[in-house]
Amino acid sequence: MKRALTLLGLLTFGVQGEAVAQLSNGDFESWNSGSPVHWTILDSGISVSETISPVYSGSSAAAIMVNTDTQSSTDFRQIVSVTRGETYDFSVWIYHTEGNVAARLYVDGYLDYSIPANTGQWQQLRYSYTAGSTTNIEVGLRFYDQPGFDGSEVVYVDRFEPGEDGTSGGAGEGGGLSDLSSYYQTAEGLTGYTLKTALYNIIKDHSAQSYSDLWTFYNAHERDESYEDDGSILDIYSENPSGTDSYTFTPGNDQCGSYSGEGDCYNREHSFPRSWFGGAVAPMNTDVHHVFPTDGYVNGRRSSYPYGEVGSATYTSENGSKLGSAASGLSYSGIVFEPVDAFKGDIARAYFYMATRYQNGISGWESNDTHGDAVLNGTSDQVFEDWFLTMLLQWHQEDPVSQKEQDRNEDAYNFQGNRNPFVDYPEFVTEIWGQ
Repeated sequence: MKRALTLLGLLTFGVQGEAVAQLSNGDFESWNSGSPVHWTILDSGISVSETISPVYSGSSAAAIMVNTDTQSSTDFRQIVSVTRGETYDFSVWIYHTEGNVAARLYVDGYLDYSIPANTGQWQQLRYSYTAGSTTNIEVGLRFYDQPGFDGSEVVYVDRFEPGEDGTSGGAGEGGGLSDLSSYYQTAEGLTGYTLKTALYNIIKDHSAQSYSDLWTFYNAHERDESYEDDGSILDIYSENPSGTDSYTFTPGNDQCGSYSGEGDCYNREHSFPRSWFGGAVAPMNTDVHHVFPTDGYVNGRRSSYPYGEVGSATYTSENGSKLGSAASGLSYSGIVFEPVDAFKGDIARAYFYMATRYQNGISGWESNDTHGDAVLNGTSDQVFEDWFLTMLLQWHQEDPVSQKEQDRNEDAYNFQGNRNPFVDYPEFVTEIWGQ
């Protein structure tokens, strides 16, 4: 018998009484005779040891040596208890060394794979699980060999959540996140708008670049490595995540310029329209965390309309982005622009960034533009009108942080010297604005 299924993960109750599934020793800080405490489902095709470098958080992580290509014997799991009707947000951080082994998240079934080619960096696997019954389920990983696998390879694993405190994101008994990276140390343990202010103090005063520097950033870092992997500009208004793109843009060569239709050129789209913050004003105008390369014509159709969910479309781009009257359930009756689902979370996190980075001035932007007034509520804490905030929270949850976003965040940090906290720690969103 390969597995020893001996330990049940605990079931605790959060501050509001909801059931919380928790992984014991999900942060891999506890070891006994070289084995991670409580991780009792360990197949014969892998071996596990403690490492102090690299680690994602805390002082140690698990180094998992995959030493067989018999994939049915490469499971690493434990058992947790879940309650019918409750939803649990599981996640884990993976670090590939050679790129010839993929990790696959397991939450009562096999789910998404890691990207093994992204070596030398941490990437996150996430899944929101709703229990169909009150029972015990297995949670963990399985490892799969890829072309080039030589029979043994190390994959590092850290911060499997929810952890022992019963929360996603490492929140302690007093609320707030713990074990944050050094960049966010001053935000540890904080919640609500106090956390938002701490994040503002961390990311403010970035080094504003010129408007032309955005072209340089796009040409170097906005390449399609996630879909066709063809080196073209990754444009959220023309990329078809599930099929062949109708057209592509060559970095540098296809910059706008004039345009008369889709596919003519790409330009610099202020996802948070610049008319909302008063025009070509520094540093907002060149802040790459919200300025994306997009098809010029589609960008023009979007204009400065709010993002939203369309009920009746008057225009649909070739990748399915839509402009039209708001859906009846949106609690807003104006014209909105709806990107495709694959990029809704990216946009939501860009807006949470803007609300935080510019909280010292954003309360005064409400009257700059009619469409901006529909979105902004004139405060520096909540920032957004209720209808828009509800939608952003939904988009953030339904389209989790991707490897593309993580890579872009790192590139943006190197470009202008600050990060988007909501890409690094998606849990910050609910810590500040709630569910």
